[in-house]
Amino acid sequence: MFAIGSAFVLAAHIALVAQPPPVVGYWEGAIHLPAGANLAIQITLSQQDDEGLSGCISIPVQGLRDGRLNVAFDPPAITFSMTGGIPGNPAFKGNMDGDVISGDFTQGGHTFAFDLKRIGDTKLVVKAALPKGLTERDVTVGTSPWELPGTLTLPQGNGPFAAAILVHGSGPNDRDERIGDSFTFRDVAWGLAQKGIAVLRYDKRTFAHGAKFAELKNFTLNDETVDDAVLAVKLANQIQEINPKKVFVIGHSLGAYALGRIAEKAPSAAGFVSMAGPARPVEDLVQEQLSTRGGLSEDGLKKLNESVVKVKSKDLTTDTPAGELPFGIAASFWLDLRGYDPVDALKRSKRPALILQGEADVQVTMTDFAMWKKGFPKAECKSFPKLNHLFMPVEGKSTGDEYAAPGQSVNAGVIETMAAWIKAN
Repeated sequence: MFAIGSAFVLAAHIALVAQPPPVVGYWEGAIHLPAGANLAIQITLSQQDDEGLSGCISIPVQGLRDGRLNVAFDPPAITFSMTGGIPGNPAFKGNMDGDVISGDFTQGGHTFAFDLKRIGDTKLVVKAALPKGLTERDVTVGTSPWELPGTLTLPQGNGPFAAAILVHGSGPNDRDERIGDSFTFRDVAWGLAQKGIAVLRYDKRTFAHGAKFAELKNFTLNDETVDDAVLAVKLANQIQEINPKKVFVIGHSLGAYALGRIAEKAPSAAGFVSMAGPARPVEDLVQEQLSTRGGLSEDGLKKLNESVVKVKSKDLTTDTPAGELPFGIAASFWLDLRGYDPVDALKRSKRPALILQGEADVQVTMTDFAMWKKGFPKAECKSFPKLNHLFMPVEGKSTGDEYAAPGQSVNAGVIETMAAWIKAN
C-alpha cells in the first residue's frame, strides 16, 4: 500500500533473550488480513557470537528491506517488537513449533494472525553484475547529520552526459529501491546508463538514519524526501562527467508526488519524470486503498475514516495527538501538505514533464493518471498495459505479492521511453 514512512516501517537493534535457540535461519510467511488478503513477510535470524541473536525483517509490498528488529525469545514464546517511534507500536507475538512460528500481529489496536515457516539456514541472494561498459562509484549526498551514501552510474565514454536523479517512494528505501527481490532503481539506473544517461541514486534518509529520523517530533515531506533530492541535484551539477544543464529528476510514487516541491527548490533541474505519481491528497489515496482492497476490520476502517476527517479539519494543529491521525503520523506532516496539489505544483514549474503509469497498478491508479493528463495538458503522458506499481509485468490483478518474486525487472519499454524523452529535452 502507499503509506508515508510506510505503515510497517521497522527499525531498531535486535536483543535476543535466552540461549542461542534453534530459531536461527531464514523464515517466510504472511500477516493474514481480512477478506483473504495476505501481507508477505521475510525474517532472517542469525547468531552473533556472544552477543546473542540478531535479525532483520523485509515486507516486500511495503518497500521494507532488512529492517532490524527487537526480539525476545523464551521458548516456545517469541516476540518481534518494533521500536524507534514506529506508529501504532507494531509487534509479533507467537510460539515456535519446530519449523513453524505462528501467533498474532498487532498495530494501533488492530490484531491479525501471522505465521512463518523456516525455509533454510540463510537466504541466497544473487548479486547481479554491472552491465558491460558501465562504471559506478560511490558518492555522498548531503552532510552530517543526514549524509546519505549513494551510487553514480556512468555510461561508456567521457561525457558530459545528461543525468537523472532517482527519488524514492514511501518507506525506508535503499538506493536500489529494493522491494523483495525487485530492484526498481537499479534497473532504471543501469537501463538509462546503457542508453547514454548518467544516474545518481542514494539511500533514503529513513533508511540510512531510521532511528534518528524516528526521533523527529514534527517532520514534513521536505525532511523525508524533498531536501535530499534537492541536494542530489546540486551534487550532480558539480560532477565533471555530467552536463549541469541536463539534470533531470525521476520520482517514483511518493517521490513523484513530491516533484512539485523539488522543482520549486531545484530551479536548475531541466525536467521531471513521474513514475506512478499520486495526484490526490495522500490521506485520500490511503483511504481509498484500504477501503477497496481490504485489510481493516469494520472498526479499523471506522477509525481510519475518523482520522482522515481530522486531517482535513480546520481544528487540526501541531498539538493534535499523532495517534488520532492516519498511521500515527504527526500533525506537522499533514499540515505541511494542506493545500498542496502535486499536479498544479509541477505544472507551475514551467519545465518539461513526463508522466508514466502502469495500468495494472492498484496502489496509484489510472484515476491519478487521468488527473495528471487533465491538470497538466502540456506534460507528455504515457501508460503501460499489464505493468504494476514497480513498472514490472503482472498477469491479472496486482496484489503486491509479485513484488517479492525473483527474476523481475523494470519493463524495457518504460526505460526506453524515459531515455528518449530525456534526450529530446
